[in-house]
Amino acid sequence: MIKAVAAFLFILLFTNGYCQNKDVFSKGEFGIKSSVKSFFQEEKKIWTSPFRIKKNDLNYILPAAAGLGFIYSIDQPIRREISYFNNHYSSVNSFNKNITYLGGPTATIGISSLFVLNGLIFNNHKSIETGYLSSKAVVHAGLVVIVLKTIAGRERPFYNDNKGRFHIFTKLEEGSAFHSFPSGHTIMAFSMATVVAKEYRDKKWVGITSYGLASLVGLSRISLDKHWASDVLIGSILGYAIGNFTYKQHQHRWHVIPSANTKSVTLNLIKNI
Repeated sequence: MIKAVAAFLFILLFTNGYCQNKDVFSKGEFGIKSSVKSFFQEEKKIWTSPFRIKKNDLNYILPAAAGLGFIYSIDQPIRREISYFNNHYSSVNSFNKNITYLGGPTATIGISSLFVLNGLIFNNHKSIETGYLSSKAVVHAGLVVIVLKTIAGRERPFYNDNKGRFHIFTKLEEGSAFHSFPSGHTIMAFSMATVVAKEYRDKKWVGITSYGLASLVGLSRISLDKHWASDVLIGSILGYAIGNFTYKQHQHRWHVIPSANTKSVTLNLIKNI
C-alpha cells in the first residue's frame, strides 16, 4: 500500500512539475509575514465560525448532525462487527497499521513538503501552493482537534468497559485514553485530501484517490480500535471543512490573471487588499 501511495505522489508531482508549463508567481504570496498574518486571521475565523452560521448553512449542518447522531447510536455494534472481521482476516491488521500513518503529522507535513520542494525545483506555482495550503490546513486541523479532544474527554474504544463515555471538561489532565473524539488522523488526512482535490480539480482521479486514501485512514482508526465510528465521521467532516476553508481563503486573497500580447502570454498574480 505504501508503494501505491508513493506511486500516486510520483505521478502527480512529476506530471504537474516537469510536464506542465512553468508559472509566474510572486514570492510575497508565500512570504513569512503574509503567511503568519493570514494564518491567525484564518484561526480567528475558524473559532468564530459558529457565531456566523447563516440560514443556508443549515442545509449542510442539519443532515451532518443527523448522520453523526445515527452513527453515534450504533458505535458499539460497528466496533463489534469490525473486531469480528479483524479476527478472521489477520492480514487486515497489517494493512491498517501501514495506512494509518498517512494521517499522522509526520506523513502529512512530509507530503506537503514534497509538493513545495517539487514546485521549487520545477518553478511550478500550483505545486508550491498545494504544499503551502495543505500544510496550513493540517496545522489548523491539528489545533482544532487538540482543543476538541481535551474538551470532550471521550473514552477510546479499548478503555475500561468499552462504553465510549464523554467526560466534558473533567479529564483535562488525563492521558490519551480520553482523547477519542474526534479522530486526529482522520481530520488531518481529510484536510490535506481536500486541498489536493481542490487544487487538481481538473483531474478527477486525483480527488478520488486523495479522498479514498483519507477514507482508508479513517477506517484504519476504527479497525485498530483507536476510535469509534462517530469519531471518524466528525473528523472527516471537520477535515473537509477546514481544507475547503483554507483553500478558499487563499483564492480570495490571491488570483492568477492571464494576459497576452502579440509576443507573449503571461500569468499575473493579483492580491486582493
